[in-house]
Amino acid sequence: MQIMNFGNSYKDIQNIAVVRTDRLGDMILTLPMCRGIKEISPKCNLTLIARKYVEPLLYECEYIDNVIFIENYNNDFRKIFRFHNPELAFFPRPRFNEVYWAYKSGVPHRVGSAYRWYSFLFSHKVKDHRKVAKYNEAKYNLRMVESFFNCKLELHYVKVNVKQEALKKVRSMLDTLNININKFVVLHPGSGGSTIVWPPYKFGELADLLIRFGYDVIITGTEKETQLGLTIQEYAPSAKSIMGRLDLYEIIALISISKGLVANSTGILHIASTLEIPTVGLFPNSPHLSAKRWGPIGPFSSTLSPQTTIPEKIDDMSLIKSEDVFKELITLISKSNL
Repeated sequence: MQIMNFGNSYKDIQNIAVVRTDRLGDMILTLPMCRGIKEISPKCNLTLIARKYVEPLLYECEYIDNVIFIENYNNDFRKIFRFHNPELAFFPRPRFNEVYWAYKSGVPHRVGSAYRWYSFLFSHKVKDHRKVAKYNEAKYNLRMVESFFNCKLELHYVKVNVKQEALKKVRSMLDTLNININKFVVLHPGSGGSTIVWPPYKFGELADLLIRFGYDVIITGTEKETQLGLTIQEYAPSAKSIMGRLDLYEIIALISISKGLVANSTGILHIASTLEIPTVGLFPNSPHLSAKRWGPIGPFSSTLSPQTTIPEKIDDMSLIKSEDVFKELITLISKSNL
């Protein structure tokens, strides 16, 4: 880390907040900025303001001192900021009510985008247009820290921690399902509506290839996504669907002992990536949805997108061949075993 012209007035900041109240993948890509803040100011008290939904991602995270779940305050940011009173707040994905109450509550330093209609509420404005996808979301978040503290930081992923009680339950479940615990792959075909997805029949073709190659296949997702699992099983009847059966702690535990994972642009993809599991992400090409903006940042991660010269087909996910996804995953698994 190289610090440049570190302002004396900022050295004394002790209470820092990061506000990120959206989804799983967004949180995974926000944690590197928390690590960056701690690199600059190891003794600061860093509070993360988030939704309770993401709690398993923060389990025993070494870079966060406190977590405030907005549900515990009835989503009332006036109460949150006035009770906890940070000196500095970062808003990597700002919402008007969050920023407004930070301003009204007298938070001295408020860092956010220069390109929102309410950007006048920020005391420090960052001139990055995220929609053009010049950087990964994690890098955009880190650049906020660099901009405020006038420094350069290296981007490092933050590994999610596995809860041992959850791991014990998962191992028992795998034994009941007669899954080879030393050779199974996880397929996560859903997205929660956050992106354009790879068709479920393509996941089915991939499952069939993996099973023929000697892997067991587990399909994960929510109970509402059960039909996706059934479609995959039409192509690969021996694949096991556990959609809706595990909580997030248990999903993390399951992924942590898998040999690999394939998913659309979802939080599950980013969890696997930071767990250092071979991970293939499937992304459309439109900049605001692309792998360049939302790709995984872990060490054994790769992405595939539609390959075409036809403009209207740049987001046609069916153009991604199941054979190519299979080859990419097997290559990553081989590299991770070296």
